[in-house]
Amino acid sequence: MEVTKKDVLKHYLSSILVYGIILFLLAICPIFNHDIRNPYFNYITVLGAYYILYIIFAYPILAKFKPESILNSQSVSIINYFKNLFNKNISLEERLRKIEPQENEKQAFVTLFIKAFFGTYCLSLLCNEFLPSVEYDFHFLGAIFGQTIKDIGTDGLWVGILQFIDDSADMWLKIMLTITTLIYAISYLSDTKFLGSKIKYADTTPLGILSCLACFYPFMLITNQLVPMTQETLIPVDNNALRIVLYVLVTLVNFISMIAVLRLGARVGNLTNRGIVTGFPYNIVRHPDYSMQMCYVILTVIPVCVNVENILGKIVFVIGGLLWLLIYYLRAITEERNLIKDEKYLEYTKKVKHRFIPGVI
Repeated sequence: MEVTKKDVLKHYLSSILVYGIILFLLAICPIFNHDIRNPYFNYITVLGAYYILYIIFAYPILAKFKPESILNSQSVSIINYFKNLFNKNISLEERLRKIEPQENEKQAFVTLFIKAFFGTYCLSLLCNEFLPSVEYDFHFLGAIFGQTIKDIGTDGLWVGILQFIDDSADMWLKIMLTITTLIYAISYLSDTKFLGSKIKYADTTPLGILSCLACFYPFMLITNQLVPMTQETLIPVDNNALRIVLYVLVTLVNFISMIAVLRLGARVGNLTNRGIVTGFPYNIVRHPDYSMQMCYVILTVIPVCVNVENILGKIVFVIGGLLWLLIYYLRAITEERNLIKDEKYLEYTKKVKHRFIPGVI
């Protein structure tokens, strides 16, 4: 079916209205505003600039290329849902029947929900935690590297290397998280074939949405209350040898996780039918990012069990760790329910048989 100028204009105006409402709601949401530290560089500033650029450039670009996806515009589906819901010409009984969205409307709402909350969360992290300190982080690593050279000269190679690991692990982790968060932000805040971030199908089932929301702000605030896993330091262990071993393992699992995210690129967005990726580490297991997140949970439970003397405290954190493993397992399962709709992915599952651990599960 041919895309007309009317289709383009309808999609464009609907998107401006929907995105504008979401931007306004996010701007007044206290949960997202309580930790804004820089009044000039924050997620609202970035989203506002993004919104203005969309208003200026979206219509001429869409009018020129007329992508077929406009015919299934999610913004139009959302506007039509509310128009039908509040249509004065229909009876109350019919209006009540229309409260239950159609499948295309469910897809539109879930996709918008993902972009609004997860995209904002990523931008908030980038604006508040990561990007403002990037220059300092690299200067800090340079200073540590210089000190390591001196330590090697005075105390020997192995002592210098171990001290470098002990001093710089937190910073390496922060840099890797900066990279992965940036990729996630691009994924959530775009929806184009050009970047490969076009969402083919979103999981609209309660289990799929709940298992996903549990891992993301602001819902993660509730999760952390029910399943406490947060530590003030990366590895709060006094034993130097154990701490360094855990540092190395934590850095390694986060590095593999970063590689998995980079492999997917802008397709990494949550609940997204991401297509097929077969390079490392996806040639080993089907969900390497979730596997590494599970390993990270286990590695952060270990120091708690070492440090906490209270038996009840140990039990609480072990149970919390097991619940986090369950959450990531459910995310992988619900994600694959969408992925297996793609015949190419079914072929991929025959070649890479295990989700998390080669030869095990």
